[in-house]
Amino acid sequence: MSESVMSKDPLLKEFVSAYERLIATALRAAQRGAIHHDETWGPREVVAHLAGWEIMADVRIPHIVAGMPPAEFTDETQGRVMNDAINATSVRMAGDQPLETLCGLLRQAYGRTVELLGPLDDSYFQPGEYVYERTRSVVEHCQEHIDAHLANELC
Repeated sequence: MSESVMSKDPLLKEFVSAYERLIATALRAAQRGAIHHDETWGPREVVAHLAGWEIMADVRIPHIVAGMPPAEFTDETQGRVMNDAINATSVRMAGDQPLETLCGLLRQAYGRTVELLGPLDDSYFQPGEYVYERTRSVVEHCQEHIDAHLANELC
């Protein structure tokens, strides 16, 4: 994704595209036999982690739109611990579900996020606004997972 500021519609299209690229990459990786090992997530764990991320967003976004501040931690360690716990919970909850099922869950979750974001006023999609920054970070985070797994020949 380019560093330029995107308006709402192109940003939401890029958001969907990022998730679809990640899903396609995860499915290809699984076909090649990529799995979780040691400290490295496999395709299932990446998809489960991101599905958890979007499920959390579906709860958070309406609160933020209603004027509540985003959940932020003043202590970096506390934020990292909480993020790690949420990631671990998402991966654990995936259990033995097939990757295709997890991809479907991710599609439902990000689709719900798009449904929540679509009707919002363009003012939420300005740099510095939570919705804009989070949406951009999702696109970047998907690419980070794709690049990390491609570099490790997992995806």
